[in-house]
Amino acid sequence: MEEAQILIVEDDLVFAEMVQFQLSTSGISLENIISIDSIEDAKEIRTYQEPDVILLDLNITDSSGISTYDSISKLFPLASIIVLSGMDDESIALEIVSKGGQDYVLKGDLNAQILNKTIKYGLLRRQLSIKVQKSERKFKDVFNKSPLPIIQLVGEDMVIELVNSAAEELYNVKREDLIGRNIQAFNIGTDSGREITSNGGRFTQHRGDGAKIIVDIEISQIESDSKQPEFIALLIDRTKEIEFEKRKFDIISQAEESEKKKIARELHDGLGQQMVLLNLLFQNFQPVEEQKDNYKDLGNLLQSCIREVKEIAYNLLPPELEKGFINAMERFSHRINSIGEIEFSLEIDESIQESDLESIDNFNLYRIIQELFNNALKHSNATVFTFKMNKDESGKIAMDVSDNGDGFDIEKVNHGLGLANLKYRMNMSGIKGDFNSKQGEGTKVSLKFD
Repeated sequence: MEEAQILIVEDDLVFAEMVQFQLSTSGISLENIISIDSIEDAKEIRTYQEPDVILLDLNITDSSGISTYDSISKLFPLASIIVLSGMDDESIALEIVSKGGQDYVLKGDLNAQILNKTIKYGLLRRQLSIKVQKSERKFKDVFNKSPLPIIQLVGEDMVIELVNSAAEELYNVKREDLIGRNIQAFNIGTDSGREITSNGGRFTQHRGDGAKIIVDIEISQIESDSKQPEFIALLIDRTKEIEFEKRKFDIISQAEESEKKKIARELHDGLGQQMVLLNLLFQNFQPVEEQKDNYKDLGNLLQSCIREVKEIAYNLLPPELEKGFINAMERFSHRINSIGEIEFSLEIDESIQESDLESIDNFNLYRIIQELFNNALKHSNATVFTFKMNKDESGKIAMDVSDNGDGFDIEKVNHGLGLANLKYRMNMSGIKGDFNSKQGEGTKVSLKFD
């Protein structure tokens, strides 16, 4: 205790000298004890010294009551403050402690033993307080200097409490404009209208300048003394990554479609025409009697090959898409229904025009519908396949694709290659798909568009 710096704030000089004497008997050097009687003196002391413990009388020459404590604690935030009072006022004592005061001691009860014990506790408390502050400063330093955007949230509503520099840069908004706001403030235009919850996820958001960004939000709850839950949210900007993937997808898709068109033309104009010519020559051929059955079988096989080539060429390059997506779906459903293998139910809102679909990747959308239909036809034992297209409450195009088949367990097949490829094509085309399926209850896929 001999190195402890003690500040006595007391306007009763006799009492102040008594306290100094008691401190000296506890092993504290008089050189480490300063006695003053005003806030003004405390301000001067603050310029050159930081006491460890302050013995404070609330009523001094230029201040009185709780305001005295407030002024001193503001001047010396790290010091442990012990109030010495001549009044036994429980309400004041409780308020002092609630404000962070070390103790409230009646002057009449003061002796060397009590003073010594109180100061020891005060020094210990100061040490702990310094450690906590150092820890807090270290956390804030790591928090603020992290190259990854981080925000701290509090409460069930996830109100923003802290924002680091990287998060400021990510959202192009000053942190003082973010603190106190709900995290949903960023959440304009999120994927499928989802709210940000403690589960986190990938969200489409907007910066302060209006630019759209795609962010992975990883949220972890942290331990806290607060009655409300507290969270740390790590924000990972995926915008450039996804834009690159989309560009790559577009290039690959264009190359694939170009190749498909080439193959379709070669099938139609080359092999297809040759097979048609072969069929004409075959029809003019007159077999001998014993070969008529073989001739008939060969003719049927040839017709089947011609139909197969036409079907392959059609699927590679559906000509009806040139007249728009709605026309293509009408032709697609008519063709399926004419075959009779499965019923294709088409429901398109009459208010929707081809011009409403100009911003949508119609070719990839058509391929997605084809894939969903093929899955229903091959794997679900469905008898009815339904395609619905309408406008939601906001006027955006929405589509529902469903079947009455066997359904499947999404959890078991979610990582399957077929479904993964389908979701990838959707994502790269700006199409959001919500898959719902249960065994025995069919499958429904809701499609929305950015």
